[in-house]
Amino acid sequence: MTDLKARAPVAAGAVFLAALGLRVLFIALPAPTYDLESWQGVISALREGHGLYGGTHYNYSPLWALVLVGIDSLSRILRVPFPLLIRLVLLGVDIGITALVRELALRRGRDSSRASLLAVLFFANPVSVIASSHLYAFDNVSIAFLLLALLAMAHPEPRKGSAAGWLSLSLLAKHVTWFHPLLFARRNRDGKRSWPVALVPYAVFAASFVPFWTQWAGIRAHVFGYRGLDEVYGTEPLRFVPWLPGESTTILFGVAGLVAVFFLSRVEIGRACLLLFLVVLIFTPGICAYYFAWPIALGALFPSIGFAVYTLVITGFFLKSPDVLALDWPHLPGWWGCFWATVFWLLWEIRSRSGARESRTAVALRG
Repeated sequence: MTDLKARAPVAAGAVFLAALGLRVLFIALPAPTYDLESWQGVISALREGHGLYGGTHYNYSPLWALVLVGIDSLSRILRVPFPLLIRLVLLGVDIGITALVRELALRRGRDSSRASLLAVLFFANPVSVIASSHLYAFDNVSIAFLLLALLAMAHPEPRKGSAAGWLSLSLLAKHVTWFHPLLFARRNRDGKRSWPVALVPYAVFAASFVPFWTQWAGIRAHVFGYRGLDEVYGTEPLRFVPWLPGESTTILFGVAGLVAVFFLSRVEIGRACLLLFLVVLIFTPGICAYYFAWPIALGALFPSIGFAVYTLVITGFFLKSPDVLALDWPHLPGWWGCFWATVFWLLWEIRSRSGARESRTAVALRG
């Protein structure tokens, strides 16, 4: 056992370097994507004084647009191509997430060797590698801030102000964590809920649009009305039921998210965030390939059979998808395979929690 512990840091380091090499290979062989083209349009709109939400189809808070302009300016100063520089930035974010996963694992009582292995389980995960190093997905920026909020709450005396700040940045970066701040309104020792931690991020997110209030029609359509791609996945078939309202999938998504928050309020906060991501992926009213990277960091922190199956299925989907690697292998999974892999992971986590509760009850009864 001691020998295995001694070898764990070496193994973690080797896996990290191998994953870094794979990521660098993707970065060195860039492929054009719709997001990259749209970002360049956003940069042009801001530089030329056009409306951010009126003249483009930009879907997020103003923060990411300003970051894009900053990266573009830096690329000109350094004479580095913009696509290369943005991929390097996203790689840096993933390295930061790796460090955060390790720190969170240490805070949860894992030893240094185990924590390092869990960290590289994220960094070397092919779903994470492809999403940020091939698809230009910046969802990892939002997730990094969510992990920082979890770290703020992991102190002996939770740093609620810091958590509220990190959650605000998470929503501003990309509101893929839309429901997650509500999980942080947990009961204190006196039985009261810490609502400011949960509500401040929404207030900050809303305030970020104030300078653009004259473009409200575009904000409503492109930010709050955005629903991802209309792929045959999840609840999408409900749109074709004639007697259901057109927004039935969106309504179901909102209800599912709030119900999940209610039932997860007593679950350990890190695991609750993971389960909420899975619920969001199951009920999302629209889908994009890179959405499947959302639960990977927390999945590495709480590894399970469900996480392994999900990783295998989504990786197979990425290999086949025409939007990713486009390998013409007929037996690889499609959108429905991804959906059922997500459902399986969620059910596995619920089953594991139920089994753990039953074990604790049996021990208590024997005692």
